[in-house]
Amino acid sequence: MKIAVTSTGPTLEHRVGTRGSHCGYLLIINPDTMQYEVMPNPLVALHGPAARKLFAQLMLQENVQTVLIGGCGSDVLKVLHGAGIVTLVGMTGSVRRTVEQFKRSYRTGVS
Repeated sequence: MKIAVTSTGPTLEHRVGTRGSHCGYLLIINPDTMQYEVMPNPLVALHGPAARKLFAQLMLQENVQTVLIGGCGSDVLKVLHGAGIVTLVGMTGSVRRTVEQFKRSYRTGVS
């Protein structure tokens, strides 16, 4: 399983980005091993329907099943959902802490 977390910086210690697909970085993480790939967000300057579709396409290209995000609009959620990507909104704190919380909830079936 791969998850993506929007981030304010390139490490697990940075905070979860609050601006959805417009934050500076995307961290593509294997939650079991905590190994991750840093991706400067190529969509940071884009807005509108094209940006939403490109964000979903990027997640599909990276084989991401779940996106953890601080906040985003309902239109982004709709596009990601349509692509079959689970999106959890309202994440706060460091990327590491957020992924650890996700793992605890995911393993116990709490949503």
